Amino acid sequence: MNKWLYEFDSKHLIKKDDGSQEIISKKFALLKPNRRLREDGELFYAAETSRFAKAGVLPKAAWGTILSNGGGSISDQEREQYGNLLLKFRDLSFELQSILIKGESERSDAEKLRSDELINNLDDIRREIQNFEASQISIFENTAEAKARNRTILWWVMNLSYEKDGDNYKPIFKGENFEEKLLQYDSFEEEENKYEFLLGVIRRITYLVTLWFLGRVDTVEDFVLFDNNFLKENKLEVENSKEQSVEAEVKETNTETINNIEEIKP
Repeated sequence: MNKWLYEFDSKHLIKKDDGSQEIISKKFALLKPNRRLREDGELFYAAETSRFAKAGVLPKAAWGTILSNGGGSISDQEREQYGNLLLKFRDLSFELQSILIKGESERSDAEKLRSDELINNLDDIRREIQNFEASQISIFENTAEAKARNRTILWWVMNLSYEKDGDNYKPIFKGENFEEKLLQYDSFEEEENKYEFLLGVIRRITYLVTLWFLGRVDTVEDFVLFDNNFLKENKLEVENSKEQSVEAEVKETNTETINNIEEIKP
């Protein structure tokens, strides 16, 4: 089985001391997550949603109440459909968390199969919810779930990003946990001139991982299509321009992707 979701080359322009220039090509890849990593991603999203809610950011349920009382520009039928999706997502999330809270060795075979089924079902429901929220983006970008989603996309970027070193791939972000990986990203930003090329690659990866997380890409062909579109839009035949931070790019890509995705994909 292929270990990677997608592999790509990125060109790096190097300016030598004698004034000449050289273009070198480096290979990067997005790891295909296994069941354990997918479970970790679901737990991270749940924990971040809870953290933002406790900090006072309104959850989707609160906005659902507002919409059900006549707020927003949606019909009664759409409000009902949206409410049902939220309830279904909540119930399946609770069931999944009750399984994942056990250690992997403590789970029965039936529970392992059920967790895979729940993760797939939650992915499908999440896509339906995100499609609905695209039309209400100004509201739903400020929910606890949306902020948790952005953090989770960043989590995935840091866990799926690999670069080739010799014959093998190695993680771009090193560390035992998310916070340690964030510290390494901070070090890249602090030495922006030194890591200019790598920051450009991270921006490209963030765009692709966002599309993958939102369920917009499933195959290598999808990745190629959107990757080519990204390079064309950003004129990155040689990536040597200064880049924005990953966290800012996540939010920008989410909004632009949701709004413009149908124009990009045939």
